[in-house]
Amino acid sequence: MKNKILIIALLLTAFAFRAYSNEIEFTKGTYAEVLAKAKAENKVLMIDFFTDWCKWCVELDKKVYTNSEVADFANAKQINWKIDAEKGEGIDLAKKFNVSGYPTIVFVNGDGNEIDRIIGYFPAKDFLQTMKDYNEGKNTLPSIKSALEKSPDDVEANFKMGKKISDYGEMEKAKSYLDKVVKLDPDNKAGYTDDAELMIVQMSNKTENIEAFIKKYPESDLLKQAYISLAEISFSEGKTDKADGYYKILFDKYGKNDEEITFGYAQFLISKIYAISKKNDANQSDYKKAIELANECLNYTKGSTSEGSCYYYLADFYFRLGDKAIANEYIEKAILVHDKKAYRELQEKINK
Repeated sequence: MKNKILIIALLLTAFAFRAYSNEIEFTKGTYAEVLAKAKAENKVLMIDFFTDWCKWCVELDKKVYTNSEVADFANAKQINWKIDAEKGEGIDLAKKFNVSGYPTIVFVNGDGNEIDRIIGYFPAKDFLQTMKDYNEGKNTLPSIKSALEKSPDDVEANFKMGKKISDYGEMEKAKSYLDKVVKLDPDNKAGYTDDAELMIVQMSNKTENIEAFIKKYPESDLLKQAYISLAEISFSEGKTDKADGYYKILFDKYGKNDEEITFGYAQFLISKIYAISKKNDANQSDYKKAIELANECLNYTKGSTSEGSCYYYLADFYFRLGDKAIANEYIEKAILVHDKKAYRELQEKINK
């Protein structure tokens, strides 16, 4: 009986530990050591190149690497390793793999040959699918190149190449593949032409082109991305009211719980607050407006590094209004979310 109780207790302890540590486990060691481990275990090595100042690296840690499905797959199928691209051997490795933006996640085989990479922040669902694809050798740059060599007029392969190259920032080259998709399949029979056309009009950075896409494809499942692009471009052109209008359409159409929309809207609000913070002639009315926007922004940023940005601006503008006590409360919250130099500097300024 005692043995049974002991076994149950051990099982419960193991389950509790598994539940508690449900995040990606990053192997310690040098590049040579983790590469040797990947080769010995016949696994893919995932290298996360990060920096101390990279906001989206923190976002990956908080929202993607702690996702249970992402963690379960990565821990079972890969060797996972983090390296600061600006320190130690990370400097030379970043040069070796031609890493210039962060985060960049490079996947290599046991011989150190690159399979493919993820550039920038991907939400958990997309990150998981991309990881799975790379482990299976699917949708990688080499596999897409091979498909095009076998069949240069393959619509799917041309679209995937255009998308892949655009992820690498080579927009003109990507556009040539996307244009070919439209030419090969003008009636969208394969289901990639509307995707290609949206990417083309997004590259143009012109609202009239995206509006024309919406009129052409009123039932497309890409309308959400189209309206988000309209909002972003409108704001970049200084047309804040138009951007607000597009977000209203998005919220009316898809609700206020859509992660992609709320993420974009939060960045829009933060940009509006930042603009106020840089106004040379800002007054108390502007400060109060910024506080109102920051409080609204908190509704869309819970659990992300952007939540820290909202607290930072609340601290900043309450400080400008002369309320040091509230300002100090908010800057402490900001530091808890993301301990960064700018937040510490504001805290010192408030407490002088």
